[in-house]
Amino acid sequence: EEFHFYLLNCSSDCQLFFSSVYLCSWLGFNENPDLDPRSYNLDWMKSIPEETPLSAISIPGTHESLTLYGGPLAICQVWNLKQQLNVGVRYFDLHAGIWLPTQKNVYIRDSHWMFWQHTELDNVIRDILDFLRDHKSETVILKVTLHGLYKKQVAQLTKELIDNFRNKIWTQTMTPNMKVARGNIVFLQTDVFHAGTENHDSHFFERNRLKNVEERLKQIKSHICEHHIVVTETSTSLFNNPKILARNVNEQLYDFVDWHKKISKNYGCLGVISMNFPSAQLIKNIIQLKPCECGQGPEGGGSGKDSPEPPTTPEPAGEPT
Repeated sequence: EEFHFYLLNCSSDCQLFFSSVYLCSWLGFNENPDLDPRSYNLDWMKSIPEETPLSAISIPGTHESLTLYGGPLAICQVWNLKQQLNVGVRYFDLHAGIWLPTQKNVYIRDSHWMFWQHTELDNVIRDILDFLRDHKSETVILKVTLHGLYKKQVAQLTKELIDNFRNKIWTQTMTPNMKVARGNIVFLQTDVFHAGTENHDSHFFERNRLKNVEERLKQIKSHICEHHIVVTETSTSLFNNPKILARNVNEQLYDFVDWHKKISKNYGCLGVISMNFPSAQLIKNIIQLKPCECGQGPEGGGSGKDSPEPPTTPEPAGEPT
């Protein structure tokens, strides 16, 4: 089974080109740096019960969250950190490193081209904690991937930085529940930096197409209900244009989330969805999903309705892979 969606809600004069570019507004995609305050979701976690594990919540996130500089092959986001927090993003994927062994600050960079993103990890953590101080019902998941020739030194600098904020940063292996997580940053483990919560990839995407999602939802539900955070990545390769890819991927996600909300057997069991150039509406749709129900076994929970596969349509030619 495979998801293929055409563009929805287009006016009659909107032209569809069978290439990587559509001349129309995109569901789920945004490239406008301005953010309407009416789109803010500042305290959306407030209604989540205290005993809910963080892993059981569908959480909107961003891939290469602070890669706002470096040209079309590098840039993955259009909103800055504060805007993303305000609109409801609660998972941040950061890439960091140093260029010289004598450097003492951990610099935020992109994952492929080593462009500095005009901030350091210290500043990012402080800004997130400032937000959490004002919005105590919220929590933020942080994944920091280390790059470059000096990963061990960067790991040590990162550890020292975490120690400075240890009362506000969760680095244990077990995923906390909301009662513990509120007001705190939750670190995820990576290959190089092992402090943090265990996490898994959902593998929803194959060659930038959603495939066998309902079957995979059954599989990841066991991880979610065992308090392991599951992340759906919508990443790009070295020579893929993230913006072009996001136009396609985000529309798939938009329609998938809508379908999931209505008829999935495994309602709410999506975990973290990490996106490039997400729209405020896509973020809101993810936020509106209720937590995964873990009391009925790996295939229970949700609406209890039969769950047909979503409709498929022919795949437009020239999709980026």
